[in-house]
Amino acid sequence: MTYDEVVEQLKTMNEVPLNDSDENFRRILPTMFAYADGRIYREIVFLQVLMTQTQPITLIARNREVLLPISVMALRSINLITPAASGNVITISGKRTPLERIQPDVLDYLWPQESFRRGPPQKYAVVGGFAPPAVPPPTVPSQALQLRVRFMPTPDQAYPVEFLGDIRPLPLSNTNPETFLSVFYPEMFICACMIFAAGYQRDFGAQADDPQRAASWEAQYSNLRMGVTLEAARMRGEGPGFTAAMPAPLAQPRAP
Repeated sequence: MTYDEVVEQLKTMNEVPLNDSDENFRRILPTMFAYADGRIYREIVFLQVLMTQTQPITLIARNREVLLPISVMALRSINLITPAASGNVITISGKRTPLERIQPDVLDYLWPQESFRRGPPQKYAVVGGFAPPAVPPPTVPSQALQLRVRFMPTPDQAYPVEFLGDIRPLPLSNTNPETFLSVFYPEMFICACMIFAAGYQRDFGAQADDPQRAASWEAQYSNLRMGVTLEAARMRGEGPGFTAAMPAPLAQPRAP
């Protein structure tokens, strides 16, 4: 479904005039879509949002930290590319070496001195946000919220690195008329929107005109999520033999 189709469906189900005369409804649409996107992407792991940073980031020689790209929500792995970059050019024959992730305190215990035996990084740790004093102040506020990645050993050259992790796609909007959820799972996306819309129409709690409305949409959303979760697992190859078959059911405990 496109943006216009989703908005029309939501207006119809919420009995909102189709002529855009309800300014309040139009004002909460971005928040409604943000709620649906955020909830679904946090609850279900989709293979489609697991991506490699399109442009490798070049480490700074003799500096053991780099800011994690803000597009990566959940970091899964890092590849070191050798040989080191020549200027800003990365050779197509570069070799990718996966780095081992360890805890920040373990990294600092094993490598307490930043200048000790610099070389190609072998391990890394995610050490939280806010740039250290040695790094220039952020040029935009969002940079202060980016996570920092610390490497061990401290790179001796400008090595390119690739970040593999879950990204957060752009939400549905006029300028982004189709998203992964609106195209492949529009029914679940609309259900999540309707849970938020129940609060907009004061039908979210016991004092509401229809206190069961939000609970009904929540139940419907939960039913759809179960099926989508299974399909997402098949996409990730979590069936028998890493195939797209249905994942094996969990074993149930025996009755006493």
